[in-house]
Amino acid sequence: MTFIKQQFYELEISHLNANNREDKDIILNLLDENFKEIGKSGKIIKKSDIENNSLHTFEYKISEFVTEKIQKGIVLVTYKLFNETDNVTTNRSTLWIRKNSEWKMRFHQGTII
Repeated sequence: MTFIKQQFYELEISHLNANNREDKDIILNLLDENFKEIGKSGKIIKKSDIENNSLHTFEYKISEFVTEKIQKGIVLVTYKLFNETDNVTTNRSTLWIRKNSEWKMRFHQGTII
């Protein structure tokens, strides 16, 4: 795995890690102020929704992980995510943007397959 691919893999793992999801500050620090998610249910989720609600703490496995540089400071990540807790597989995509020397999650989508 290349350095760039490994870096974004670790960012995605940080976002999904059950222990991290119990500490919202860790998750909120990963998110851009204008973060938006289209969840697997189709519901739109914003950063403020995450600030005000609890997060799911499932166990996951990532496969078919791909990174694509869109332009300087913008990277698209796609992968399959298997939720070991409820046996559901989703396609995932995340748009990461670089702000003040940190990568922030700007957009995330999950689609059940």
